[in-house]
Amino acid sequence: MDLKGGTLFVENPALDRALRLGIPLLMYPLYVLALVLAFPDLAPVYLALVAAYIVPPVGGEALIPVAAALGYPWWLTAASFAWVDVAGCLLVALNADLLFALPYVGPALSRTAGVAGAFFEHHPALRRLSYPGLVLFTVLPFAGSGGVGGALAGRVLGMGRRAVVVCVSAGSIVGSALLAFGAGAAASLLREYCAAGTVVVALVLAGASVLVLCRVALLHMGGPPISRDR
Repeated sequence: MDLKGGTLFVENPALDRALRLGIPLLMYPLYVLALVLAFPDLAPVYLALVAAYIVPPVGGEALIPVAAALGYPWWLTAASFAWVDVAGCLLVALNADLLFALPYVGPALSRTAGVAGAFFEHHPALRRLSYPGLVLFTVLPFAGSGGVGGALAGRVLGMGRRAVVVCVSAGSIVGSALLAFGAGAAASLLREYCAAGTVVVALVLAGASVLVLCRVALLHMGGPPISRDR
């Protein structure tokens, strides 16, 4: 992924930019429309979860277990978070030249790219295995991974746009599915063998709250990006 700009879809620069911005941005209202039409009862909850996921400092590793503890379908949770990651990856992969030039957004992306670079410096074996390394980087739910972080990590590895989108999409789907399924299975077991199921929900919510508060504190201390970047 380069930062040189230029046209990608059509010769007209203005139309090309509109397509490069419009395709990923259109994925968000399409998700809302599909959710409202297919799952009207669950739509308010999932729209709130996705909105919280897009806006830092809350990450999927906190929100997905919350959804599992509340008993929502793991597959819908996984699909929702993966969709947001893929949209974020496309937005960065197709418009990095523009996004890096924006105030606030550009410096944040630069910090995220630094996190990705540091990760591969500490894991040189994954740098040599660029494609599986990027997939694994996206799967892992830690600071700087996710859709945006994965796209920037692909740039650090010198990969092309298509390879970045494919690897990040695969990693997002696998990571979200594993986390959602695992959290859902654990919550079901705890409800079955725990006399007070509300204790499980309370513990998960308390843990997620502590994680968010710690991330907010780190953010105010001026540390690196502390949420799964979208």
